[in-house]
Amino acid sequence: MEILFSAVAAVMLYLHSLRDFAREVTTLGGERLRGWLRTLTGNRFMGALTGATFAALVQSSSVVNFVTMGLAERRALPMRSAWTVMIGANVGTTVTAWLIAFKLTALGPVLMTAGGFWSLLAPQRLRPYGKPIFHFGLIFLALELIRSTLLPLAQTPEVLAWRDNLSTPPLALAFGACLTMLVQSSSVVVGMTVLSVAGGLLAPELSIWVVVGANLGTGWVALATAWSLGPFARRLATFNAGLDLCGLALFAVAMQHAVLPLLGMVAEPGRKVALAHSAFNLSASGLALLLLPWIWSRLEKFVPREAR
Repeated sequence: MEILFSAVAAVMLYLHSLRDFAREVTTLGGERLRGWLRTLTGNRFMGALTGATFAALVQSSSVVNFVTMGLAERRALPMRSAWTVMIGANVGTTVTAWLIAFKLTALGPVLMTAGGFWSLLAPQRLRPYGKPIFHFGLIFLALELIRSTLLPLAQTPEVLAWRDNLSTPPLALAFGACLTMLVQSSSVVVGMTVLSVAGGLLAPELSIWVVVGANLGTGWVALATAWSLGPFARRLATFNAGLDLCGLALFAVAMQHAVLPLLGMVAEPGRKVALAHSAFNLSASGLALLLLPWIWSRLEKFVPREAR
């Protein structure tokens, strides 16, 4: 029980530090971030690149989706441009997995120390910029705590029995989707998956389905969030959830067979998860961008004229 509560506490620290970091970055950027979104979404590829960069900065596609849907709801961003940003945000969240896979989480105490001193000792007008650095370090510290608690937890009979039950792709997919909807963040689920594979708690082949499920769960998180924003946001979230379902179908039919040989070329288990996560998001998002003119010509009839 002590090990279990330590693991849960580490996960809670990770979840809250991730949200605090996203809040600090979006608060600090404020209207500038929103202005960049409006300015840089003139074409589909720039829109996707903007969404990917924004998601990589705040470590959360859910934050990007919320901001983007809000702008579309206020008619500040056309719905087509908003959707390209959301497509790119799926790619931006893959950065988290690579940071963990390359064990850059050891930088957590360094970043926390630098951010803490910056917040306390820098000139008054610059102190707010230390808070995102501190919270980014806290994310890494939480990941290190998760890693250290997963190792002994992985050897307990209860966890070994649970791992045996999670032995098929559909179960792993459902687990990833449900856990993402529960914690409201695919970054949390993917980060935990990388650490679980590295600690021997989960097989790399099954981890692929967990991260695909996490991407599916993100679409449903956006759909749930959109109900509080309005009809335009709900349409965008529906389009995004449909794209995630198409990505799942693409992966199940073709992509998994292409990804498995790539995984065999990577020795480190955690990097296999990061590679699979990136391959899934890049292929699904890239295909969506290439086919966007054809797709949008069919979706446009569901879009009110004033939001186009």
